[in-house]
Amino acid sequence: MPARFGGALFEWLVKNAEQMNGGAYGLESLNVLRIEKGFLTHAEINGRATAFDLGLAGMVSAKKDCIGKIASTRAGLSGPMREQLVGLKPAAAAKIITAGAHLFAADADAVSDNDQGFVSSVCFSPTLKQTLALALLRNGRARHGEVIRMVDHMRQVETLCEVCDPVFFDPQGGRARG
Repeated sequence: MPARFGGALFEWLVKNAEQMNGGAYGLESLNVLRIEKGFLTHAEINGRATAFDLGLAGMVSAKKDCIGKIASTRAGLSGPMREQLVGLKPAAAAKIITAGAHLFAADADAVSDNDQGFVSSVCFSPTLKQTLALALLRNGRARHGEVIRMVDHMRQVETLCEVCDPVFFDPQGGRARG
């Protein structure tokens, strides 16, 4: 479509969306929706994370070959020492979680030897009325309910966070399936 028709197309799309109780939305809204649902982007698929780390090992076929299958069986690319996808919610009065911050046991010094992972994505959820985050945390799936410490040395932010499932909203997907 020629660029000169872009404005008219946008107006047509918005008009039709409004007739269905929808409307235009921005990328930040889309990011909030995907974090609420635990959907992944480049922030979580960072070149180091495996299907196991992201909770997607079941999608690697046991019956046929696929890209990454052989690598997924290598020692060290699965198991409790790997950083695994988790959700985080603030557990303290400070409600700030920052993307890129590092994660530590609640009583550990915030030094690299004690680093247990990092926050990959953060948003404020108007639906759930709180800050939510996705993170990669060592042995994270076994740590749901644990309180850990998030430290962002660069921004001088520190808070306690509760480790939880990365799907915060509608985990069964009932709304998506009507």
